[in-house]
Amino acid sequence: MVGKIFADRHKIIKLIGSGGMAEVYLAEDIMLNKSIAIKILRKELINNRESVRYFKNEAEAISHLSHPNIVEVYDVGMAEGHPYIVMELIDGKTLKDIVKDKAPLSPYFAIHVMEGILSALIHSHKKGVIHRDIKPHNIMVNRDGEVKVMDFGIARITDKNSTMTLTTDIVGSVHYLSPEQAAGNKITELADVYSSGIVFYEMLTGRLPYEGQNPVSVAVNHIQGGLIPPKDLVADIPQELENIVLKATMRDPKKRFKSALEMNICIEKVRVLMEEGKVNQVARIPLEEPIKDKKELKDNLKKGPKSKPKKPKRNIKKIAIITGVALIALVAIISLIVGLTGGEEKVVPDVAGLTEADAKVKLEGAGFKYQTEGVFSSEVESGKVIEQEPRGNTVAKTNKVVKLKISKGKDKVDIPNVAGMGEKEATLKLQSAGFKVKVTNDNSDSVSQGQVISQNPSSGEKAMPETEVTVVVSLGKKITTVSVPNLVGQTLDSAENTLSSSKLTVGEVTNQETSDYLPGQVISQGVAPGTTVNAGAAVSLVVAKEFTSKVYCLTYKVTAGIVRNLEMTVTDKKGSRTITDKMSATDTQFSKDIQYFGSGTLVFRDNDTVVDTIQLQ
Repeated sequence: MVGKIFADRHKIIKLIGSGGMAEVYLAEDIMLNKSIAIKILRKELINNRESVRYFKNEAEAISHLSHPNIVEVYDVGMAEGHPYIVMELIDGKTLKDIVKDKAPLSPYFAIHVMEGILSALIHSHKKGVIHRDIKPHNIMVNRDGEVKVMDFGIARITDKNSTMTLTTDIVGSVHYLSPEQAAGNKITELADVYSSGIVFYEMLTGRLPYEGQNPVSVAVNHIQGGLIPPKDLVADIPQELENIVLKATMRDPKKRFKSALEMNICIEKVRVLMEEGKVNQVARIPLEEPIKDKKELKDNLKKGPKSKPKKPKRNIKKIAIITGVALIALVAIISLIVGLTGGEEKVVPDVAGLTEADAKVKLEGAGFKYQTEGVFSSEVESGKVIEQEPRGNTVAKTNKVVKLKISKGKDKVDIPNVAGMGEKEATLKLQSAGFKVKVTNDNSDSVSQGQVISQNPSSGEKAMPETEVTVVVSLGKKITTVSVPNLVGQTLDSAENTLSSSKLTVGEVTNQETSDYLPGQVISQGVAPGTTVNAGAAVSLVVAKEFTSKVYCLTYKVTAGIVRNLEMTVTDKKGSRTITDKMSATDTQFSKDIQYFGSGTLVFRDNDTVVDTIQLQ
């Protein structure tokens, strides 16, 4: 199927879900350039009338619905012999996956999800559609936190004679089944209220209220009632919230909320009370007593719709098959209760989380013997029951020995090695192993700043969870401070030795012409003498250098006739000096290159008479 163009417009990209009846694919609507989900009936079921009926039933149910909390359906049809439904693609997780990963969920999140579920049910009930299969598997929460109810495959348009029998239609949903569904009695919108209450229970506690060795025994537990109140499992649940769960899951529909709307209004009121910090101000509502009398339980199972079907013409063979299946289921249920094979059967008390002494009282009070096994547990307090076999709220014979695993408390675990890790990485690793972490700091010449130098207790040792492990994190090399010495007037070599003695280094060295210092002497330093700096700091230096030599070309023209004694006095950066020369009586021109350094003046004399004073640049 992957890669095909289905129904002339849907390019199948990949399989994203699969069930016993249909497969769900991620696809692209090539006409709208839009990602969608498409549910296609399995190939081996296309000739199965019951499976096709589910598809048609879902299509009929959703055709009545349009709501933000119900998965939107774009198209329904038949292609290549396959019935299909095209619906919006939900980028998120099923509530079942969320419960599995994170339960018990916070009351605020559980309320948010319930408000979405109930809003969807308020709409569907108003349109005359009973979902009949509310469970975490059929509820999606997308990345934006929006709640979406899906899978109306066994929904029914409201019918005063609508019933359901315990056949293969509902085995997969039996943990969320209303007692009237389990008993094959008349079904109303309150069946959805009950299932919603079971979902609420599971979100808040992380467990199901009714378990069993098989689907039939679970259904029997729904009919008997007597679930453990949520606060007995998770004490932090507000009492007002627990009361909502207890009322929604009453065995008798008349004792439940009158509608999904009423339940939703109560939940919204509790949310406001939680936000205002005004919870746990009411008492627990009276609990519904479980049915213990076998005759009463059988009477509950025998109740069913008495009104005749509206359409008198029925396929006799089909009626016989359906009736047979229903009777088989009923016989199976009654067999569990009255114990056809001999021996009394009772509901095993749920003692998980109780002390051994309390568990003993409950089990022996119900007629069961038990044996214990001590095991270490990081989650269950020492001395309390971790788990039991058979599980609580299941049916077993009283001669069945209930095996209890009793917590011995937490066991010692290996302390991981975190030396050389960064502080955050080391902290996370130790916390993940169950330890508390204390961080201290110290200098180290060998371990880089921010990394762990050592730990106590050491790695390889064993310790109890919650033990505090101290990790020493490096501050890097220890920093010392020194005073910068005066280097001016020293030669470069001498300045280097002085800095080294002071635990400092020579920084950038530049040269500068000066007449105040001899070449090679320090003229100035980058850090003033007496300044306190870190050891190892660099100090830049400016060192005197020779002035650059320059040449001035002197030219002198005269009339011949006498001997001329010439003097050229140069005053520059290197001082003052006089150069002498002469011209014969026949010479008419004198030329000479005069060398000078930096800048200065040149005084030119002819026979002791100053002829010119020249500025040298």
